[in-house]
Amino acid sequence: MFRPEDPLILPARPVDPPSPGFPLIASAAPVVVAVAIWMFTGSAFVLLFAVLGPVIAVGSMVDGRRTRRRTRIRADETHRAALAALRVKVEQRRTALVRAAWGRTPSAAGILQDPGGTVHWSARPAAPVLVSLGSGDVTSGLRLEGADPDDEPGIRALAATLTGAPITADLHDGVGIVAAPALGRAMARGLLVQAAAVLPPGPVGLAALPPGHWAWATSLPHAAARSPDRLITVCDSETPAGVPTGSRPLIALGRCLEELPTGCDTIVRAHGPTRAEIVRSPVHPAGLRFRPELVTRDQAAGFAVRLGERARTAGLIGRYGPVPASVTLAELAEADPAAVLPRSPGTAAGSSRPPGLAGVIGIGEQGRVTLDLVAAGPHAVVGGTTGSGKSELLVTWVAAMAAAHPHDAVTFLLIDFKGGAAFRPLVALPHCVGLITDLDGRQAARALASLAAELRHRERAMRAAGARDITELNSAGPRSNPLPRLVIVVDEFATMLTAFPELHALFLDIAARGRSLGVHLILCTQRPNGVVRDALLANCNLRVSLRVNNRADSQAVLGTDAAAALPAAVPGRCLISALEGDPLLCQVATTTEADLRAIVGRCGENRRGAEPNPRRPWLDPLPRRVTRNDLARVETAATTTTTTREPGGPATGVLLGLLDEPEHQRYRVARYDPERDGHLLVVGAGHAGKSTVLASVAAQYSHSGMAAVLAPPPDVESVWDTLAQARACLDAGSREARLVLLDDFDSVYARWGDEHRAAALERLTSLLRDGPAAGLVIVVAVQHLSGALQALPSFCQSRLVLRMPDAGAHVAAGADPALFDAAVPPGGGCWNGARIQLLQPEPGAVRSSPGRGPAAAAGDTAVGHAAAGDTLAGHRSLLVVAASPARTIAALTSARAGEIIDLSANVSAEAGRLRVLADDGAVLVGDTDTWQAHWSLLGLLRPHTAIVFDGCGLADFRAISRRRDLPPPLAPGRCRVWVLRPDGAVVRATLPAPG
Repeated sequence: MFRPEDPLILPARPVDPPSPGFPLIASAAPVVVAVAIWMFTGSAFVLLFAVLGPVIAVGSMVDGRRTRRRTRIRADETHRAALAALRVKVEQRRTALVRAAWGRTPSAAGILQDPGGTVHWSARPAAPVLVSLGSGDVTSGLRLEGADPDDEPGIRALAATLTGAPITADLHDGVGIVAAPALGRAMARGLLVQAAAVLPPGPVGLAALPPGHWAWATSLPHAAARSPDRLITVCDSETPAGVPTGSRPLIALGRCLEELPTGCDTIVRAHGPTRAEIVRSPVHPAGLRFRPELVTRDQAAGFAVRLGERARTAGLIGRYGPVPASVTLAELAEADPAAVLPRSPGTAAGSSRPPGLAGVIGIGEQGRVTLDLVAAGPHAVVGGTTGSGKSELLVTWVAAMAAAHPHDAVTFLLIDFKGGAAFRPLVALPHCVGLITDLDGRQAARALASLAAELRHRERAMRAAGARDITELNSAGPRSNPLPRLVIVVDEFATMLTAFPELHALFLDIAARGRSLGVHLILCTQRPNGVVRDALLANCNLRVSLRVNNRADSQAVLGTDAAAALPAAVPGRCLISALEGDPLLCQVATTTEADLRAIVGRCGENRRGAEPNPRRPWLDPLPRRVTRNDLARVETAATTTTTTREPGGPATGVLLGLLDEPEHQRYRVARYDPERDGHLLVVGAGHAGKSTVLASVAAQYSHSGMAAVLAPPPDVESVWDTLAQARACLDAGSREARLVLLDDFDSVYARWGDEHRAAALERLTSLLRDGPAAGLVIVVAVQHLSGALQALPSFCQSRLVLRMPDAGAHVAAGADPALFDAAVPPGGGCWNGARIQLLQPEPGAVRSSPGRGPAAAAGDTAVGHAAAGDTLAGHRSLLVVAASPARTIAALTSARAGEIIDLSANVSAEAGRLRVLADDGAVLVGDTDTWQAHWSLLGLLRPHTAIVFDGCGLADFRAISRRRDLPPPLAPGRCRVWVLRPDGAVVRATLPAPG
């Protein structure tokens, strides 16, 4: 679609090509060549060729002029075609601009021919009201660029003016018509027809008109308005009826300028049926001539009748009187107590107090309008476009029910997927059990999942009381526990289903069973057509529609297209339909904060001190800190309530924490039983609670004395030794139950060398594979599952996923993507598909302690692990393979009193003498190359002397020991060394620091 300011480009005029000059060189060249050949050959015949030069030159000039003429002809044809195309484009734009102008300001003739397509009542009373005085020439606003301003004056004149466009005026500024009486009234009738088609009846009324020529106007729906915000006034100088006090005439007639009243910003003079001119206008130049809009009295009278019928069909002007444009909830309380209630079959028509959940929401043609969600429902659908007053309707409806019923009779669950601002004031009501918004999607999903559990809870309550429905349950007396009705109010139902499409089945279930269970739905959406499915709509007998954008939406809610004709200028105007009868017109009351404070105050005065708070249909989120007292309370509730008792007998295993099960409206204690649940893999980011859960499991098992617990510190030596010890027990055929806890295994794994990593992972997987048959269970905690560690989940029967850095890592750890929460507190995670908060360890709880049996806990001496305080003092003589002999000698000198010999400084020493010294308790120190040079001495001393490897790698160890097996890994930075004992065992020891 083009914009008027988009320029049109005029084609440039063609420029004549330059005339070709005389080809002097081309003429002289043949002459020169012919003379040269004659002089060389002497043949006079050659001179004939000299004549060709002038002939060719003349021919070239003739051909150039012919080509130039053809080029000019083609350029002229192209220019004419471009001008023709531009003219077509200008005509198209002029036509489109004229059509758009008439679309914005329909002519009186167009309104009379098609009132259904041109009457929208969309203008607000205070907004400008443009009407068409007639048709004429106006400035188009089109721009032509790209050529000399003096070029193509015809196209420029064509583009500058729109022919047959509406000559508009703002009716609010007043329009004066100077003409003969009959001609002036015909033109004024056209203006009045246009005003009635644009301005909505009710907020805009029609001032009293003189009888006779203006009697037809009394059929206009605007004439029935009792308290309009704005008046359409007509001042006829021949039959004056007076202008209302304080009102400004919108249409004035006079035979001369002096007869017009003041206040007419636009004045036109009509010279005849086809000729009028502008006398004064804020937008058009004086003297502008146009063809006026004329309407006969019969045409206007027929239009007024049809418009009145349309207003009554749309519910704008009732058969019993008009409906006010606005009303407040406080005014309703002071109004006539007579009420109109849309009824379903079986509702008592003469009841003094509406049954169920009656509440006064607005005012209609017969007085106050009362809606009863129980009698006319049990569910309701509310439709309305943006700005029609949907949120105000819902707030008023909830406030009306809260004012008429105590909180032990009805509660409200408010769901607002527009941010929650509209429903926020309703939270102060004691009836409100929660506000769900789209600002916290996780909390919204959790609360909505609890609704299915709420239905099951109500079914169990009725089954226990032997009641068929909630009415029978609540009337059973003290033998039963009454249940309040739950009203679920959803604003922007379509948006909620887009965010949670799985909820459609849940709302279908509520719609089908809600009547007997006392659960009612009020579903509000902008576009009911196609959003609220037929299966759900069939159970929504109460229909309320504010203004909608098209007839299909009105048909979907009401079964008629009347809601599409409701005025946009009156928010809160709606039509209400129950099972039978015509739609009822209602102006919904507005609810202020003062109204809500008054309702809350009355509820506080009427509440009995012993009344409990209303039951919420879901539990609060898991606490950030879970203690043993919390778990005890949950287990006590589970044992005393049959509806939440866990199957399978008494719970066993260690306490992990608290599980959140919103779909069952309960918390549940999470336990881990190694015999039942197998190996446990704990995955979580740093400070997520991995060490906490391992410490809790170790402490509970250690205190119970049920099994031996091995929980080494997360370092390269302790974890290796623990794996070796567990493997040794399995190889020895031990059947005693053991629990091995490995914390930060991925961190320890990364600090091992390549060969130690491969060996440790092979040993761990063998324990995971063979351990359960021998009573060995492993709990391993990691931060990341990367590389070779990705195979661990396939060996672990249970998995606990704590907080992860991002959703990708959360899913990679095997957790449900829906349970990812970057803001979960430490100790929060996923266990068996549910959200868990881990048990906080008790103060003074030990990290690990030994259980019963021969296996030792972390910190005790294990196979292959020398005591931390061992400084090699127990060895009389030593053979030391050092990466830095000088540093090693300095360390040994400070700790040993015997002789220390540096082999690198005694290369020529005899082997026999060195052997004697070693037998006498000397320490021989050398690097790998030096010892290989003294290989015979090494062979003599090795069978009865320990060999110490200080700072050596695996290659050095294997070169000296001639062994292919792996020595245990050494912790860096602790002066740890390998000691190869004479019996072949490799153990660790601590070398004292130098000095």
